[in-house]
Amino acid sequence: MVASYIAEITVKHPDLTLTSTLDAVPDLHIEIESQPATFSDSPVLFYSVKTPSYQTFESELDSDSTVTDWESISKFNDHRIYRVRLSSEVKVITPEMAERGLRILDVVNADSGWRLRLHAADRSQLANFQTYCEQEDVECEINKIYGDDDQSKTAGTGVHIQLTDRQHEVGQTATEMGYFDPEGADAEEVAEELGITPSTLSSHLRTIKAKMFKQHFNSW
Repeated sequence: MVASYIAEITVKHPDLTLTSTLDAVPDLHIEIESQPATFSDSPVLFYSVKTPSYQTFESELDSDSTVTDWESISKFNDHRIYRVRLSSEVKVITPEMAERGLRILDVVNADSGWRLRLHAADRSQLANFQTYCEQEDVECEINKIYGDDDQSKTAGTGVHIQLTDRQHEVGQTATEMGYFDPEGADAEEVAEELGITPSTLSSHLRTIKAKMFKQHFNSW
């Protein structure tokens, strides 16, 4: 049987779709219902939206620089479906995923960004995409990697990663405070708990991520 992998990642950039709306609307949950692998000059996406105030959400859509126009096309008891046409200012990364052989399984909002679950035939596809993100100044956090036949296995299972005591403390604190979860603590809160600046926290997490990737890719 050919091995393949599922990865859960979080991406952030000011010009990704609906970023300003994600920042402005509290208690917002969005799932992308459909997303083309290739984009035209004015792509259209469909979003499933849950929020205590649809009026606030729609007001933010009106001022979002990544949105040209939008329409609420379906209303249900607990969510609504929106058709959104994106502007030329939006930063599109989906074609870069497809170019590298990554298949998108689902997309939800997460802490002013987007959390994606991806299927990869090879771990190097994920590494190539992360390199692209670094070149484009897109923040890309790999939350989990597991075989598609073992969805309970986290990225670190079965592999020992050499971390300093401080790096271990940072990683453990960030995880326990829910930094990698949509409703968890943000960078400022985790940094305050650790007594460091958000930029230092980011540096520690990048180092931990780099060690994780080096260990995983060297072990396969």
